[in-house]
Amino acid sequence: MRELRFYAALFARRIHWLLLAVLLGALVGLAAGRMITPIYEARALLVVEGDRIPDRLAASTAHTDTNAKLQVIRKRVLSRESLLDMARRMALFPDLRTETGARDADAVFEALKNSVAIEISEQSRSRSAPKDATFMTVSFRAGAPARAARVANELVTRILKEDADIRTKAARDTLDFFSREVDRLEAELSKSSAAILQFKQENGDALPEELPLLRDRLAAVQADAETRLAHVNETETEIDRLVRLREAAGRKVDRDAIYPPAARELSRLEAQRDALKPLLPADDARLAALGAQIQELSQQAQRPLPKAKSAFESRLRELTDALFVAQAAGEAADLKMTQLREAIAKVPANASALEALRRDHDNLADQYDSAVQARAVAETGDTIESLAKGEKLTVIDQAVAPGEPVKPNRKTLALAGVGVGLLLGLVAIALKELLSTGIRRPEDLQRHLGIAAFATLPYLSAPEDARRRRRKVLVSGSMVGGAFIAVVVLFSAFYMPLDRLF
Repeated sequence: MRELRFYAALFARRIHWLLLAVLLGALVGLAAGRMITPIYEARALLVVEGDRIPDRLAASTAHTDTNAKLQVIRKRVLSRESLLDMARRMALFPDLRTETGARDADAVFEALKNSVAIEISEQSRSRSAPKDATFMTVSFRAGAPARAARVANELVTRILKEDADIRTKAARDTLDFFSREVDRLEAELSKSSAAILQFKQENGDALPEELPLLRDRLAAVQADAETRLAHVNETETEIDRLVRLREAAGRKVDRDAIYPPAARELSRLEAQRDALKPLLPADDARLAALGAQIQELSQQAQRPLPKAKSAFESRLRELTDALFVAQAAGEAADLKMTQLREAIAKVPANASALEALRRDHDNLADQYDSAVQARAVAETGDTIESLAKGEKLTVIDQAVAPGEPVKPNRKTLALAGVGVGLLLGLVAIALKELLSTGIRRPEDLQRHLGIAAFATLPYLSAPEDARRRRRKVLVSGSMVGGAFIAVVVLFSAFYMPLDRLF
């Protein structure tokens, strides 16, 4: 307890040195905070707003992952080209130049990159957790508050522009894609319809829907076959009967004289041509051959025929022409049955081909309808993004000129100076005590001289001692007071005015 009182008294006598060291440390801290170039940071806050029109009413087509979109925007804004363009337009870091005096683009880019910070709030990865709002913080550090705010707001402007470009470009690209798809499918659909129409025109007599009619027509032609054959036989019988009656009357019948062979053959070919002409195309080889034969015989046969000398000759010519017509009708019926059988045989293949064409047409029609619906949705989404009614970035806090620098922290420097001064003062007092060799108490006799004190007398101070003590108190008080006044002045000038503090 005696030791503690001794050191407490010793510390009380030298506390002015501790106060002086503390005040000097505070002075050094405040001065260092003033001398170091201040760095100001301006910050802006943006938030991702959701769609302003409910999806169930009208959905935007610019749907992308919010975090991914913000990452893309940050990369674009912090790209070398973007930062250098901003530095050139806003005249940032004009002192960064190469040895030749040209602007040092690499140094400017690095300086800007280190001064800009764009932070995106983290989203919860749990699907069950409620989805939080997504925020983006934009900050810029500069030596002047106004410049920091101006550049931060320029960054915000660029971010908003990138966001709008991404949204509108996505919506416009979607609309362009589906518009081109609708045009393409419309052209394909027209080609498919034309192909079906051409197929029906080329195979109009052998289509699936014509099969019942073909069978009915074939049955009808077959049913008329016996009638046609009977008509031919009746005509031949009538000719033979007419000739026999003529010969029975004692008259010789010369058929070649009554109906010359060339004229008769010409009549037969004409009847055959007239019967086959409705059944064959105009460019058919058989019709062409018949036409050539008829033309050749027309030059040989006498036309018109001489007038019949009797009713017998006239009747014989009529029956012969009727026989040619009946025979030609029979040939035409045989050809018709052949054509019908061929058409019926073609129906299955035509049905399969037509079904394939219709199936492709239906698939194209379904794709076309889907593309038209998608284009309508894309047009709605493009309108939503054009009116800025979809998900977008919105500024919550615009960057303003900061009132206090972020570097250096003057309060921290001042407190650090006080701490260092306190530590140095304590160390100085301790060293002075440890290095002192004077004898001030009985214990010092025992420690230094090995003499045990048996009594102590109090120190009787002289007037000179009192004057010296007053001078020391005055000098030390003046030093401490001056240091305190300097600290107050520096604090008021560099950190905070006293009227705001009190």
